[in-house]
Amino acid sequence: MSQSHPSPWKRHVTTASALLLLGASAPALAASGFTAVTASGNDGNLPSATIDGNLTTRWSSDGVGQWLRGDLGSVKSLSAVDIAWHRGNERTNTFVLATSTDGTTWSTAVSTKSSGTTANFERYSFTARNARYVRVTVNGNSVNTWASIAEWAAITGAATPTSGKDRFGVTMLYASKSGGEAWTLADNALADSRFDPQDTITRNSDGSWKMKDKQVRMSVFTSTGYDDRKIPTYDRDVLASRGYMQAPNDWKNIEMTGFVKVNAVSDVKDNFAWYARGGKHNDDHSGCEGSSYKAGLHYDGRARWEKETWHVSYDQTPYVTATSALKGRWVGFKAVMRNVTVSSQTAVKLELYVNENADKVTWKKVYDHTDAGRWGGDAQHCGGAVPAAPITWGGPIAVFRWDNATDVDFKWLSVREIQP
Repeated sequence: MSQSHPSPWKRHVTTASALLLLGASAPALAASGFTAVTASGNDGNLPSATIDGNLTTRWSSDGVGQWLRGDLGSVKSLSAVDIAWHRGNERTNTFVLATSTDGTTWSTAVSTKSSGTTANFERYSFTARNARYVRVTVNGNSVNTWASIAEWAAITGAATPTSGKDRFGVTMLYASKSGGEAWTLADNALADSRFDPQDTITRNSDGSWKMKDKQVRMSVFTSTGYDDRKIPTYDRDVLASRGYMQAPNDWKNIEMTGFVKVNAVSDVKDNFAWYARGGKHNDDHSGCEGSSYKAGLHYDGRARWEKETWHVSYDQTPYVTATSALKGRWVGFKAVMRNVTVSSQTAVKLELYVNENADKVTWKKVYDHTDAGRWGGDAQHCGGAVPAAPITWGGPIAVFRWDNATDVDFKWLSVREIQP
């Protein structure tokens, strides 16, 4: 979740930092992380002054929407930006921080105001993302329309490694399992035996697809297909022990991706949900086939995870704000679920990412949750000994689901088995 947490600037690892706190000169790159800075304009106080290690110099430019841009020199993992506002103890500044990997396509990291209580550094933190360029756009302050920054610095680490691109050119966040299951939406989705949209879909002129239904469940089967007669037991302890429900290649450790555009919605609080680790979700077999983890991206921009121990038995994580409202724009949505080890026991790591500008590349992690057996659940309904046991097994069906959006375009769907 992208957040802004203004706080006094604290750093204890470099000599340059100590020099900055004293207002002395320090090597620009070591202090700021930027190799170069540019701006929309200036009044003679140049943008280079923001990385000279001196809090008494500044960049200034008059007018709402003035911006300062920094180049990190290469793509890095960026998790925060420190800003020392000129006269920051006298006025609050309204601003937006955005990042880019290529200098062309930008993604908002923070939109907030400065505290107005200090002329020293304040830190604005957000979920780590890959970036080369950072831009702060100042939309005036509480006194006038001037943008004025004394110093700024990027908090970076090594870039998050990616694992190539899928056939649509969409960045894959995790490496595919060698010889593992994989599916991508076919050019002719209507002829794909592994894809069951369950309702009528039509092709758009741009190659994407359209679904007009208020209750959507688009199923993706493994290469084995689905047959509930081949599921010998729904006992939770047995499923956890052998690792799958129908077959060894059931969807288990997966990265699930889809791009969607909401054109009409009857309830903005409802959501898209990418889910897996079960089979059909109905009342057959006492609902025990309907286990799943559901990554939910709501039309109003909120996100959360749900654990469906059986159908219907839900537990939810708290909501976070993942992005702005979805209606009218393309948004990418990834759900990652993978088994991990916690305290010598198998647990499940759940991650949710969004690609806010649909550039296929700039993925922002907005949720990270681990189910280590202390999250809700009533697995005893299906024979489990531990009520809150994590859903560690695979299932034959992965589902792209949404409700109460009556006109949705979708494209670039995929489900891949990844290295756990």
